[in-house]
Amino acid sequence: MAEEIDFYLSSLESTRFEPVRECTVVKWLRFSSGKDCVLVRVRPSVVGQDFNRSEDLEEFVLAARFEGKSITSIDEYPCFVFICLPNMQGPGDGVLETDDVQIVGWGELYRSEDDARRHVFG
Repeated sequence: MAEEIDFYLSSLESTRFEPVRECTVVKWLRFSSGKDCVLVRVRPSVVGQDFNRSEDLEEFVLAARFEGKSITSIDEYPCFVFICLPNMQGPGDGVLETDDVQIVGWGELYRSEDDARRHVFG
């Protein structure tokens, strides 16, 4: 059975993250500051060698970049996000500290693959 695609990730800021990737929610999380974030599985994966990892990367933590925006209740697309590598072994209780992630890029979440490919706003 195929996983449900929740978002499409692309980036206007980073050539590494510009190719459109399907995102499936693994777990909704939050930082100890109260800011919402989400652990997602992306397809296609990201080359791990760029991050000194031997395997390609499929899981990232995403958090809204702008104050007053929430990734759990996106009211406007695209939703601008921080793309983060998780530095933890599973998010346990669902609460992360900033040291639990490493920001590796900026991106946008879109509601459709076509919108992500064309970087459609609104």
